[in-house]
Amino acid sequence: MKKIVIIFFIFVNISFSLDLDNFEERQKALQDVKTIILYEESIAKAYEEYILTNYAIPNLIQIKSLIGDITTTISGITTTLNLNGTLMKVSYGLNNDLKADSSIKALYESNTYRKRTYVRNDEVNFILEDEFAKHLYDLIKQNGGAIQNCPTTVFTTAVNCKENNHIFIQLTKKLDGLEVVPDTYLIAYHIDKFKTGPIIITNDTSKHITQSAFDSIPKGALLYDTDGVKYVKTIDGIEVLK
Repeated sequence: MKKIVIIFFIFVNISFSLDLDNFEERQKALQDVKTIILYEESIAKAYEEYILTNYAIPNLIQIKSLIGDITTTISGITTTLNLNGTLMKVSYGLNNDLKADSSIKALYESNTYRKRTYVRNDEVNFILEDEFAKHLYDLIKQNGGAIQNCPTTVFTTAVNCKENNHIFIQLTKKLDGLEVVPDTYLIAYHIDKFKTGPIIITNDTSKHITQSAFDSIPKGALLYDTDGVKYVKTIDGIEVLK
């Protein structure tokens, strides 16, 4: 991703004393706005990739370590960039000079160069494209932090965790002879099988409706409950396959 940042540094910086009535300076300002938008797009992409790699929500320092920092080299961008990671948004990117120009502001807030971001209420919101990333994001928010490795000891308070390339949602563990094994869980699946299944789910069908964790399972994924009953995720929810 660092290669992307190199592109940003080749643009000519704009003086803070812009004359936006001057054609050449206005064209430079418009190019500067495009650069800012592309940087915000790269933040959104890095945000999603970090979640998929680390099972955690990144902070701005971690994102900048992946894509670089143009806030000190592009004069049109605000230097007080802030990231609200749990709400997937970053602060408004234009400085006051560019924001004051209505046509430049309109370009910045439009979708002309945006695919993974959109501007609303003076903030830049991210769009997660990967279904697994969306699912992990929801679990991380439920956890109040990163998805950690599952405990190896007996525990009865349910947790969301990962173990041997599997994700367990609301897992508890018990002692079976001398071995600690999963006792109860809402959902369990191999990481590589999330989008298609098979996914193992609880046999408590009431939870298929009431538990929000089922909402982010991709449509068409094959499911089996702990009694071996076969289901499929549809637009209407979890349906039994006969």
